[in-house]
Amino acid sequence: MMFSLALRKNLMTSRQQAEETIQALGWWYQHFEFPNGAKTGPGKLPGYDAKGRWHYIESFVPKDLRGKTVLDLGGNAGFFSIQMKLRGALRCVLVDPFEVAIRQARFAAEQFQVQLEYVVEDAHVYCLTTEERFDYVIFLGLFYHLKYPGLVLDRLAEMTRERIFIHSDILNSPQTSPVRETPYSNANDQELLRGPDLPRLTFIEDLLNEDATNWWLPNTAGLAAMVRSSGLKIIDQPHPHIFIAEPEVYLGKTILPRLVFPCYGKSRGSVFPGRQECNAAEWLETSRSLEQTQCSSPRLLFLGAPHAS
Repeated sequence: MMFSLALRKNLMTSRQQAEETIQALGWWYQHFEFPNGAKTGPGKLPGYDAKGRWHYIESFVPKDLRGKTVLDLGGNAGFFSIQMKLRGALRCVLVDPFEVAIRQARFAAEQFQVQLEYVVEDAHVYCLTTEERFDYVIFLGLFYHLKYPGLVLDRLAEMTRERIFIHSDILNSPQTSPVRETPYSNANDQELLRGPDLPRLTFIEDLLNEDATNWWLPNTAGLAAMVRSSGLKIIDQPHPHIFIAEPEVYLGKTILPRLVFPCYGKSRGSVFPGRQECNAAEWLETSRSLEQTQCSSPRLLFLGAPHAS
């Protein structure tokens, strides 16, 4: 026990040492403060203030998570995983395909003296190759970076025992359309099917915000409908882009002996799935460019422009 405590103390660093390591680990997308006062960023675009996003879901997370398990899909530098561990979560599995994000998350976890589990993998592949279920699932800012978001959402619904936190960029108004009680009819619903309130996804073929990992943008009704159709019940929407949901209908899963999954990507971006590494110089140059243009996207998964090595 004494050795363990001494080791944990050694993992923590002074503010100056932490700031030097933060710089050495490259540009951080999640901006938050360490216990020693060091900050990973100023909380401005093209990054974001992770504590500000946590504010919207914090009240929906039990203060005592002892014995609970957590999946943080696309967990980036680990801020949300760390918050769950600080509330006593037994396990927190952070999944991200970018190795630089995992390195950042490891360092951040050390500073908060918590232990996370790390999986360097594409979200699709992880969800299609694990049989695990978790009490809580964090699915923030990743939906519209997925080539097959409905598939991942269906898997996450099956993997969630108690509650899932969902965030995505949204195309339109914060109001959701009412659930229809009758099927659409080609004869009678042509106008409705063309209307702005119809649940829909817009496919992004080229680049959006210079990010080759932007694939889909849902409207509010579309994201809400997909959440419901996956077997989840929306219990609250604390922000136009954030849904809190719980399992309503358990649809189960089918386990097959073999998975064949296509590689995907855009001509100006990386090829997925697989581990991803960014060119630090390109990454920093792109982030500075976006800062100058005041890009408005709330989620830029490593900005897309840097190519995998």
